Order: sequence, then C-alpha cells, then structure tokens
Amino acid sequence: MKRKFAIFVSVLLLSVLAIKAQSESNSPFPYYIGKDYVVVGVSSSTSDKELLEIRKNILKYSSIRFTNFDVIRAKSGEIQFLSMEIDCRDGYKASISHSFEKGDKSVFGFIRDYTRTNYDRAFYYGDLTSELSGIERVTKAIEKVNQEKE
Repeated sequence: MKRKFAIFVSVLLLSVLAIKAQSESNSPFPYYIGKDYVVVGVSSSTSDKELLEIRKNILKYSSIRFTNFDVIRAKSGEIQFLSMEIDCRDGYKASISHSFEKGDKSVFGFIRDYTRTNYDRAFYYGDLTSELSGIERVTKAIEKVNQEKE
C-alpha cells in the first residue's frame, strides 16, 4: 500500500513539474531526444534560445543532423518563415518549409521512431499538429520511460 502511494505521489510530482516546465516554455510543443524517439517541433512562438537548445542537443545526443535550418522573424519576434532540412543519416531525409500566418498555432517538425513496432511511420515530417496519433504514441512512451526511471 505504501509503495502504491509513493508511486502515485511521484507520478503526481513529475506531472506538476512537467506542466510547470512546459508553461515556462514559449513553444507549445517541446522537443524530445531519447533512445527510441526524436521529436522536434517548431511553432511561430519558438524562441531563438529554444532553437539553439534543440540544435545543440540534436548534435550532442543523436545522429540526426540539420543540413539547413533557417528562420525569418517578424518585427513582433514571432517566426514568420521556417525552413529546415533533416538528415537522419540512416536513409531518412526531409525538407520542411512553412510560412506562419498571424495567429497560426501549427507546429512543424519531425518524429523519428527508432522502435521496431508495427507502426507504419518510422519517420514523419511536416505539420505535427495533424499527426496526433504519432505524438500521442511518443508521449505515452516518454511517460513510460519516466516511470521506469523512478
């Protein structure tokens, strides 16, 4: 009984910390780099600091490389145009470009799934807001990894 309560409290604490960390970020879609998944999403509100952190950690913790990465910002500071080329260095490559209109809440980027499951997309790129099943699957996997660490 005590163990179940301790697990419940731990999960609750991690949830609160995750919500707090996400609310401190300007971007509605955080990136994730793990053994089984790499997820990168960029919205119009993603800051230069967040972009630099993504690029630095992609280089440090994965074999994926950006062969081109460019943003054009409006005077308001929001991203107006995004262009990125991704090379997973295992046969998967993509080019993404998107013009963010005022009020555009979409998220563009990629999901690289290294698991060997029956999921039909080992690599998805483009509008991540339309790839809900992939994002939900990755979110569940991340939660599972976090629980196993406890």
